[in-house]
Amino acid sequence: MKRFMRNGCATGLVLLALLVVSVLTARLGLYPFLARQAPVATDTLVIEGWLSDPVLAQLDSWLATNAIKRIYTTGGPLETGSYLIAWTNYADLTRARLIQLGYDQRYELTAVPAPKVRRDRTRESARALRAVWPLERGAFNLVSEGPHTRRSWRAFQQVFGDGVEVGSIALVPEAYDARDWWTCSEGLRTVLTETFGYIYDRLFGAP
Repeated sequence: MKRFMRNGCATGLVLLALLVVSVLTARLGLYPFLARQAPVATDTLVIEGWLSDPVLAQLDSWLATNAIKRIYTTGGPLETGSYLIAWTNYADLTRARLIQLGYDQRYELTAVPAPKVRRDRTRESARALRAVWPLERGAFNLVSEGPHTRRSWRAFQQVFGDGVEVGSIALVPEAYDARDWWTCSEGLRTVLTETFGYIYDRLFGAP
């Protein structure tokens, strides 16, 4: 009985230690891993069209210090309100937003809408872009938001293959503090959802 209790205590301590290590790892390393910040040298940006206005506005400071010539916007059909406005998809809507911000005076803007799909919407956006991509352009930076960035980057890199280098720019979420994401329900939900989504993609998604 005493041996059983000692073994049980030892097992409990090991599990507690593993839990502590896991929590520390998640707090210190999970968000930076998911919010992949790895731009490459290129004059081309690809923006995911679902980004909110406040998040998209962050791009100004990055563009001020980088020599960008052209911007592509991607995305499928709008899920809400498409019959109230002139645009029916995120790609065209975001191109219009950029024009409103004066981007058309500085950059070549191209919208690439994706068809409606029930799953793998990011991958479908990547396929739509790949279909119109000029062969001579060998790189671009994908602009996404926070912890969704790694999954989006992976989907685009897989669709484009080794012939095109895909970098990534992770803009900061507005709904929570990225430095303390675990202290906010929205941050915790988003990071955990993206974590499980990434694991699922690696196990069951496209190779």
